[in-house]
Amino acid sequence: IVMERVNELEAIIHATLKEYLKDLQQPNNAHLEFITVADDARKHYQIIAMGWENYYRVFNMLFHLDILEDKIWVQEDKMEDSIAEKLLEHGATKQEIVLAYFPESHRKRTEYAVK
Repeated sequence: IVMERVNELEAIIHATLKEYLKDLQQPNNAHLEFITVADDARKHYQIIAMGWENYYRVFNMLFHLDILEDKIWVQEDKMEDSIAEKLLEHGATKQEIVLAYFPESHRKRTEYAVK
């Protein structure tokens, strides 16, 4: 059952990546390329923004997710709309999402999983 749920979590992450890419690829972002990094074998997932804004190089990891055991660990989230909220919309539960960018002591005060 655990492996089946891990496969479902992968599908939830892929649907979330696809939605974010669609939202990011707007005319006001035409100067940027958004790259999806999805390593299903090792369970690592990212979207990277790359390009130029005037004379400044842009290379930002917008978010990084891992699947560890049977939970989605949000390692980084620089999105305006929380990636955790988007994962919930696609079928993950709060107990399946760890906000890993917070220390464990702070995670205990959220509605999400601690570890």
